[in-house]
Amino acid sequence: MKNEEKIINYINKNNGLITSKQIKDLNIPRVTLTRMIEKKLIVREKRGLYVLPNSWGDEYYNLLFSVENTIFSYGTALYFLGLSQRVPLIYDVTVPIGFNVESIRKNEKIKLHYVKSELFNLGKIQVKSPQGQVVNCYNEERCICDMIKDKDTQDIEILKYAIKEYLDDKERKNILKLNEYAKLLGIEKELQSYLEVLL
Repeated sequence: MKNEEKIINYINKNNGLITSKQIKDLNIPRVTLTRMIEKKLIVREKRGLYVLPNSWGDEYYNLLFSVENTIFSYGTALYFLGLSQRVPLIYDVTVPIGFNVESIRKNEKIKLHYVKSELFNLGKIQVKSPQGQVVNCYNEERCICDMIKDKDTQDIEILKYAIKEYLDDKERKNILKLNEYAKLLGIEKELQSYLEVLL
């Protein structure tokens, strides 16, 4: 099998994309990549990331590709988790305080949220984006707590919907974990107010 065919087969099996590192791991010379771009067999989506021509790609994955210490959060994460019906137009992304975010700070599609380093990984999970790539995201409990903590800057309807859906899902609901996160994030009283109304 030719190197070009190997790359195309890999892309087809890898949700429509391939990275420079993956090409290197396949022991395919970089010159093959250059030739494929010239022949328009693949397209450079961004540095180190390649897709087939006319493919949609995965905007969520591509947005934070190669940017470490970023986690989808708030309304964006709730959408990934099925706790929001609104497709995000602006993507909520959380980073640790002091982390260099120059590469994404000016992106108008990203709303950055900052958190202390010791709380950054609290509730971090990996999920598949709507286009099928694995991305970092906060779990339900963390998202609900973050939304309550910043309720003055969040859409209250998204928050209410998320809490109601979460509480109605017996398999998903974990009040102990929700209370534990609320304590760590300093919003125990606020959470209880919401639970008293909705439980």
